Amino acid sequence: MIMLSQLVERIGAAYAGGTAKRHTAAIARYHRIQASPGYRAAANWVLHTLQNAGVSASIETYSANLQTTFWSLASFQEWACQEATLEWVKEGRVERLCDYRASAVSVIQRSISVCGEFQVVDVGAGRPEDYEGVDVTGKLVLSRAQVMQTYREAVLQRDAAGILFDDIGATAPGRSRHDLPDARQYASFWWGDDDPRGWGFVLTPRQGDAIRAALHAGEQVVMRAHIRASLYDGAFENVIARIPGTEEGEVLAMAHLCHPQDFANDNASGAGALLETAITLQELIVSGVLPPPKRTLTFLWMPEMTGTFAWLAAHEERIPHIVAGINLDMVGESPDKTGSVLLIDSPPAASASFTVALLSRLRDMLITNAFSYQQVHTPLALIRTQTIPFSGGSDHMVTSDPTVGIPTPMLIQWPDRHYHTTADTMEMVSERSLWLAGVLAGSYLYWLAQAGGEEARWLGWEMIHQYEKDMAAYVGTMLSDWPEHTAGGQARLWAQLDAGIAFRHERMGAALASLERLAQIDNTLYVLLGELNDLTERFRARIHRQIHSHHMVDAGNEEDAWERHAQKIIPRRRYRGPIMEMGLPNRVLSLDEEDVRIWLALTEQPYWRLLRALAEYWTDGRRSLAEIAKLVALETGFEVGPAIEQHFSLLARVGLIEFQHH
Repeated sequence: MIMLSQLVERIGAAYAGGTAKRHTAAIARYHRIQASPGYRAAANWVLHTLQNAGVSASIETYSANLQTTFWSLASFQEWACQEATLEWVKEGRVERLCDYRASAVSVIQRSISVCGEFQVVDVGAGRPEDYEGVDVTGKLVLSRAQVMQTYREAVLQRDAAGILFDDIGATAPGRSRHDLPDARQYASFWWGDDDPRGWGFVLTPRQGDAIRAALHAGEQVVMRAHIRASLYDGAFENVIARIPGTEEGEVLAMAHLCHPQDFANDNASGAGALLETAITLQELIVSGVLPPPKRTLTFLWMPEMTGTFAWLAAHEERIPHIVAGINLDMVGESPDKTGSVLLIDSPPAASASFTVALLSRLRDMLITNAFSYQQVHTPLALIRTQTIPFSGGSDHMVTSDPTVGIPTPMLIQWPDRHYHTTADTMEMVSERSLWLAGVLAGSYLYWLAQAGGEEARWLGWEMIHQYEKDMAAYVGTMLSDWPEHTAGGQARLWAQLDAGIAFRHERMGAALASLERLAQIDNTLYVLLGELNDLTERFRARIHRQIHSHHMVDAGNEEDAWERHAQKIIPRRRYRGPIMEMGLPNRVLSLDEEDVRIWLALTEQPYWRLLRALAEYWTDGRRSLAEIAKLVALETGFEVGPAIEQHFSLLARVGLIEFQHH
C-alpha cells in the first residue's frame, strides 16, 4: 500500500515553491486572451519548459472560428490588438486615460478597430431605466453595468458608438470601486455570428468619477479613441504533458492558462503550480524515488472551458479510462493580502465520488504542522481552509458533468479582493501557497495513479469516517435552534432534516461505489455500505431521542400545482457537457429574440448559472422535472421550481432536450 505520509514527505521535499513562483511570473508576462498571439506565446513557453525538464509534452491546436463547435460549446474567432489609446480632449490639452501598451486590460477585449472623437454620456448603473431621456446615439456610453449588458442596451438597442466601463464588481470583502480606485477590471466582448461588433475601454473608478463630475458640472466631455485590432479565423492551443503509466487508465490534472497580462493569481498561479508539479513528479520517477505510476498522469493547460471542451471532444475514446481529475485555479494567493481561504471545491452531488475525501485527507496532513501551547500532540491548522460543495465557475464543471464522468475537485483560494483586476499582481502571490497547492495536487495525482484494491479499501473507510463527522455537523447545525420553532415549524424542520439525511446517505453510497473505478472491492464495498446504513440509522435514532420530549405535528406533504405537473415530465439531454454561454447566449442555442429575452431574465435570478447547471447534471432521462428540482434544492437549499422548466423548454426548442411525458 502507498503510505500517504511518506508520499507527501517525498513530494514536499522535492517541490520548489520558489520555482513555481518564477513559473507564475513568466506566464503572467504574456497577454493570454483565449485564441490570441499572446496566449499562443504563453502555451509555447509552457511547452518548452516541460520539454527542457524532460517531461513528454506537445501542443494540440483547435480551430478558432465561427463554424466550429466542441460538443455544446461554440468556438470563436482569434483576436489580436496592436494598439489602443483613449484620450480626454480638453481645452488646450489632451489627457491620456487608456493605453494598451501600458495596461492591456484598458481596452475591452475583442474590441474592433476605431478612430475618432466621440461625445460621452453617462448612464450610471446601466439599468434600462437609466437610459430614459438620454440620447446615446453615436456617443460613448459611460456605464457601471457589465459590458455585455451595456452592449445590449446601448449599442444594439440604441445605436451607441462604444462603451466606457469603470466599475469594480463587489465580489469580495474589501473589493469595490472605493477600495480599488486605480484598478481596472477585466472586461471582454463575446461575439456571435451575426452580432454587430463593438469596441470600448476600461477606466479606473477614479477616472470614471472624474468624467461624471465634469458631466454633472455641465461640461461637454469628448474622447479621442483609437484602436487597431482584428478578429479573424485562427486557432487556439492546449498544452498536454504525459507521464506514462505501466497499466491502463489515466488521472487528469488541469489548469487554465488564459487571462490578461500581469494577472498573476488568476490564473498564472494555477498554471505555474501545475507546471512545477509535473516536473517534480517526472524527476522523482526518473530518479527512482517514486516507482513509475500504474496509470498515466495527464496534464492539461488550456483556455478556460473552451480548451477543456475541445480536448474532451477530440479524445472521447479516452474518457472512460480517466478515473479522476483535479483542477488548479487561483492557488498562489497570499492570504493576508487577498483575504482568501484555501478551498476544495467538490464535484457536484450528481457526480459523487471518492475524490474529495482523498484530497481533504491530504490537505489536512499538509496544513497541520504545529501543536498546542504545551506541545501536547493536538495538531493545529495554520492556514484558513475549507471543503465546500460544488460552486462551478471553472473547468471542473465540464469534466464533472455526469455525461462526461470524470469526478474532478478544484483547488482554489477565494475570496480574492483583487480578482479580475489589474491589482492581481505578483505581489499578491505567495511561494508558500504555491508549494502547498503543488504538493497537494502531486500527492493526490500520484496516489490515484498507483491506487489498487488495498488503497481503495483504505480510502473507503476514510470516507466513512468523514461521513460521520460531516453528518454530525449537518445535524448539529439543523437542530441548533430547534426549541425556538413552533410545533408546525419543528415539523417542517424535521421533514427537511429527514430529507437531507436521506440525500446525504444516498450520495455517500454512490461515492463509495465509485471506488470500483480504482479496483474491484466487492466484499469490502458490501461491508462499507452496511457501515453507512448503520451510521445513518444511528443518527436518525439519536435525533429521535433528542426531539422526543417535543410535541410533533404532521408536516404534511403538500404539493403545489407545478410539482404535480412536473412529476409527469421527464427531460432527456441530447448534448454532452454543460451548456456554457459567453456574453449573449451561445450561438449553439440558436434562440430567437423572444427566447433570448427569457434566457436573460432567468440569468437575473440569484445563483442561476449554478442552479441550472446542477439541474442539467441531475437530468439522466429517468428523473422527472419535479425530482430534479427537489435534488437541486437538497444540494443547495435553493428552490428552482417553474424556472427550470422554462430553461429546459428553451433547450428543447433547439433540440438539446427531449421531453417524455407519463
